[in-house]
Amino acid sequence: MSKLTRTLALVATLAMASSALVACGGNTESSTAPAASTAESTAESAAESVEESAAESSEAPAPASDLTNDDATLTVVCWTDADLANMFDVYKDQGLLSDGVTLNYQNCGGNGGEAATQYATYLNSGDDVDLFVAEAGWILNYINDDSFSAPLSDLGITEADYGDAYKYTVEIGTDNNGVLKAASWQAAAGGYAYNADLAKEYLGVEDTDAMQAKVADWSKFEATAKELKDASNGEVKIAATIGGLWQAFSTAKNAPWVEGTTIKTDVAKEFTDMVKGYVDNGYVDPSIEQWTADWTNAGLNGKALGYFYSTWCLGEGAQLEQNGGNAGNWRIINGPQTFFWGGSWLCLSPNCNTKLEAQKFTKAFTADKATMKAYALYSGDFANNKAAMDEIVAEGSNSNALLGGQDQFAVLSDVAANIKMSDSISKYDQSLKDTFLTALKDNIKEDSDTIIDKFTTDALAANPDLSK
Repeated sequence: MSKLTRTLALVATLAMASSALVACGGNTESSTAPAASTAESTAESAAESVEESAAESSEAPAPASDLTNDDATLTVVCWTDADLANMFDVYKDQGLLSDGVTLNYQNCGGNGGEAATQYATYLNSGDDVDLFVAEAGWILNYINDDSFSAPLSDLGITEADYGDAYKYTVEIGTDNNGVLKAASWQAAAGGYAYNADLAKEYLGVEDTDAMQAKVADWSKFEATAKELKDASNGEVKIAATIGGLWQAFSTAKNAPWVEGTTIKTDVAKEFTDMVKGYVDNGYVDPSIEQWTADWTNAGLNGKALGYFYSTWCLGEGAQLEQNGGNAGNWRIINGPQTFFWGGSWLCLSPNCNTKLEAQKFTKAFTADKATMKAYALYSGDFANNKAAMDEIVAEGSNSNALLGGQDQFAVLSDVAANIKMSDSISKYDQSLKDTFLTALKDNIKEDSDTIIDKFTTDALAANPDLSK
């Protein structure tokens, strides 16, 4: 679900409150049963939160018998219903929706970046909200503020419910005080999706094993980029965007943007050195940005051999289909290194007045194997449940028509099991990432040191509490 996000400090968010509110609207109902102050996250607190028992939290879980629906509508706030529409369908199909309860999707923000800033206003507006969705890039701003989020123990949900979840999702959903505040329905493993017809035409590649061998590390990836350029007379690029390359390159480093209050630029500098070579040699078009028409058309028009995608890009109606999966012969492999991309979490509003339904919905999609398996098969999303996903892969029950019948879960299951995110996440991450990519794009003709200096200057201006 993750879209390009642009995180600002919530203090700045509240200053924008008057203009932000108007962008939250357009709620969609399904009645047929289908910010302010923030605490800085540290790697130490995130890691400790999962190792410690749930009993260490001062929040005792609410007995399930005490939960009621004081309202007939379960309202879930998000910037898109791309995942929620599928979740609502599965929830109804599994017979889980309580009699008389309506599911309601409330839009807030046109994308994840807008939601990051506009949620603060909506959540304090007094309008109905039971659950809200947050992204990895800015979730810490909301789960570390009790005026925005409540412990999942208020729904009787604890860490004990997540024995089959991928560990990093529980770590990130835990606040600085060790309280579980959010749960994810997806593990956002990433891979390299490529046009098999173009790979055969220009590289002589016949199958996924042969393609993986040609891009098995960054050195081989670059050599194949040159081969592709030469064979296509420069018409076809190995990757659609610099942003996609950055996502694959950076997340596997598991290195923080910030240590204490100091901005760390080691990974950014290493990537800048690499990608400048790609640009100078014509292996990637620096003018194309993710989530734009040019990005989509690069795949549709055969100008890009491949995209770096997360699991949430691979289902019907998602990015793979939009960018050419419905008009070409595509496959997915691990690519030059394993990586992940984003992810989304369900958070509980302190103002939830449909707690019984909120509990049922949250547990169904973040803890229940049967429902999560059904959701994965229905949506193509990679469910945050190892037992469910292992079962699907073992059965061979998933076949993605957009990938020529390939099972993307089989390719990405090992990646999901090895995602490490909590050691490097901070509340500044999305802001610093966006600032870096802007500095890189705007100054791509400059030398690497100049680009990094520009990034640091802009980052400090946007985040005056940080230092070089």
